[in-house]
Amino acid sequence: MKPKSKSELIIIISIFIFIIFSFLIDINKYLPGLSSLFPFILIFIFIFDIYKSNKYLKNIPINEIRIRSNNDSYYILPFIGGVIFCSISIILIFIDETKIIAILTFVSGIILIFKGLIFIPSALIKMENGNIYFENGIVTNRLQIEKIDKIVFNKNNIEFKLNENKNYFFLHLELNLKEIELTKKFLSENITANII
Repeated sequence: MKPKSKSELIIIISIFIFIIFSFLIDINKYLPGLSSLFPFILIFIFIFDIYKSNKYLKNIPINEIRIRSNNDSYYILPFIGGVIFCSISIILIFIDETKIIAILTFVSGIILIFKGLIFIPSALIKMENGNIYFENGIVTNRLQIEKIDKIVFNKNNIEFKLNENKNYFFLHLELNLKEIELTKKFLSENITANII
């Protein structure tokens, strides 16, 4: 999925902390019935995330490319979680008292499956104002395009050899041959350096 902005992360983390805290202090004593709304909150968060990811995929900026980092292997977890949720909902549907919970669990499972299917690599290479910008998780960096002499691709990193006898490594990647070729094409359209 597309990396979230800091404000989105703060909102999501705050909601999860509130939910955990609510169970620790038994929030229903103070606000009866509030805990029954928690599944709806999570479903809304997942739907909003799927919407944003889908919107991004339809309008990818031409000055950036996304490639897989070695953390992206976890993208399949929502899909697996969705299958588990759907399986649990089938069991719950046969228990009379839990029909609503079964339906919510099934809907959550379907949403998680969709979330797992919409995958956006997390590592970013972006061209802006004569610079090349790198982002991989919390690691960010920027190089002046005119200083790049040579670019060397490996499965786990991209090495940028600079004309100051310095090297910059864009690390912790997990590139396949197709991604390497697409990234080479993207860079060759923006950089005159030798690309290997």
